[in-house]
Amino acid sequence: MAYVNYISKYFVVAISLLVFGQIRGFSQTCCSGGVPLSGNIGFQGAASGTLQMEFSYDLNFLATLKTGAEIYEDGTRQRTTHSFLVKTGYSINRWFAIDALFSYVLQGRKISFNDQIDQVNTHGLGDAVLMAKFILSSISESGSEFQLGIGPKLPLGRTDLTNNLDITLNADMQPGSGSWDLITWAYYARQVAKRPTMVASARIVGRINGMNRTYLGTQTYSFGNSVQFYLGIGDQVVWGNRILSPSLSVRYRYAAGDRINDQELDNTGGQWINVLPALSWHLSPKSILHFVPEIPLYSNVGGTQLTPTFRMQVGFYHSFGIIRKDKSKTYQL
Repeated sequence: MAYVNYISKYFVVAISLLVFGQIRGFSQTCCSGGVPLSGNIGFQGAASGTLQMEFSYDLNFLATLKTGAEIYEDGTRQRTTHSFLVKTGYSINRWFAIDALFSYVLQGRKISFNDQIDQVNTHGLGDAVLMAKFILSSISESGSEFQLGIGPKLPLGRTDLTNNLDITLNADMQPGSGSWDLITWAYYARQVAKRPTMVASARIVGRINGMNRTYLGTQTYSFGNSVQFYLGIGDQVVWGNRILSPSLSVRYRYAAGDRINDQELDNTGGQWINVLPALSWHLSPKSILHFVPEIPLYSNVGGTQLTPTFRMQVGFYHSFGIIRKDKSKTYQL
């Protein structure tokens, strides 16, 4: 249909400009220890009138100190982020849907020096994402799925938390970012011809961030823009009377350096490559449990930074509405 072709061409151009423009630009994305908003937004396409929901817990443990690509073994620093995520999506019709993601975050940072320990803990409501999605093709109809999405990141979280000396904490320890950001998203999946239960997928998520103009009261702060690329493959196997869906994905993430008062900040930004060997357990046609460990393969950070040592996510997915008779019911993480 003409309107579908128009939307497709418009979004391909828009996402290309937004994603590749980020590599030279600067503004705001979560640091390596922040709330994982961009990587968790977006559902598979569903039948008209379907409500999809997912509740997830994400653990990010950082204890690897690096300078560039080299590990710096001092063992004095570590950081942990616990994120509780609520994701929901509603399919308005066969080609248009709205997704939303909300977060609550607990963060801890520990630095040891001269037999003393400096421990800082924060918690609070995090930021949220709203996204409009255009489903240009679906697996149920053609054996492939193509979606494009765009929407704002809403600055719901606080940015003024203080330590026990009443000193405002740095931006990376705040539950919110203080800025309005733009999220761009594209997802493509296709069944493997000789095995319909197997699906290969690719996803691109770009984030162009705004500026917190009240950082530490009178300053401005902007995290570096980011882009993430996912490549994965998933299948279905029967175990007893249950269906399991193992999958394997590789994630590449690039983040530009942060800026404070429009000056580039040292020890920020970098590149990361991780592998995600995931497993989903289909409790019913509408309910799924999933477990997703994330293992670092490579990272090259700007300056000297803590980088993730291990990450994992567990979640529960449920849909309300019509169960579409897809050629494949493989759940893509």
